[in-house]
Amino acid sequence: MSEKIYYLLHGIQDRYNALYQDNIEVLGDQDIAVASIGGSGQSLLGNILLELELNYADPYIDALNADGTSRPVPAYAEYRSRLAATDRSTWDENAQERPRWPRFVKTHLTPEFLEPRPLLGAWILIRDPRDSLYSWHKFRTNFAKDPLDLMAHTFEQWLEQPGPAGVTRLEDWSSFYDSWDKVRANFQRSTVTTFEDLKTNPVPTLRKNLEDLEVDVKQADLLKAIERSSFESMRAHEEKSSATGSSGNATRTRIMRSGTPNEWHNWMTPSLHQKFSTGQIAEVAHRFGYKTTAS
Repeated sequence: MSEKIYYLLHGIQDRYNALYQDNIEVLGDQDIAVASIGGSGQSLLGNILLELELNYADPYIDALNADGTSRPVPAYAEYRSRLAATDRSTWDENAQERPRWPRFVKTHLTPEFLEPRPLLGAWILIRDPRDSLYSWHKFRTNFAKDPLDLMAHTFEQWLEQPGPAGVTRLEDWSSFYDSWDKVRANFQRSTVTTFEDLKTNPVPTLRKNLEDLEVDVKQADLLKAIERSSFESMRAHEEKSSATGSSGNATRTRIMRSGTPNEWHNWMTPSLHQKFSTGQIAEVAHRFGYKTTAS
């Protein structure tokens, strides 16, 4: 499957396509891919890394340079300002003060698209598929309002629609994490973070993750970064950004919707349970510690 087909199936506009493909070309042996399906907590993890003054880049909205620096793309300024509580407006001015390497690079792509690049490592961010797919559905239909996603009138219908790989969202989740799990050993450094651990036990979780990736941070800095990246802080920042954004409309749909582990208990139905409890998604989820076969 070509990258063009991938992006068309994913409903990504050409400008995102072009920017992301340009960014992939500059990735090298000091870059660490932070891989997740949408709705898995990438905004939270990315904000913590920025608060730690580490080099975290979003290649969907930032322009990456080969020397490790990144620069915000003005077209996505409002989206970026709402997405993360950390102010990146002075990033270029402070570039020399921040470590350039390793650079942590967000991706929603399977590893096959990054194989030509000699990456240093992989950081897999995973969330219970029931919660991550529900959250991703809400983002795609309530905030992004992608026409293809809006064709499904219910979450259950959306799960059966083609995802980035041209298969159902359930199969897409399974193949994404299955493929990243299988290539972990190929990288010099790798680690796995669950959204649930990131929310309920963040300090030891991130301490181990950073040690796995051979990145040293001070305990006090880690504590501060986690505190400043709480859901409440990021929600408050988004509310403020929404009120002062170009549209001046504070009532727009939030990106920071809930941030709650095990939210699936509130909406699970017998038919949805059947979809999550059988097939590859149940096997892959179990491999990462999620038991979707239980009611």
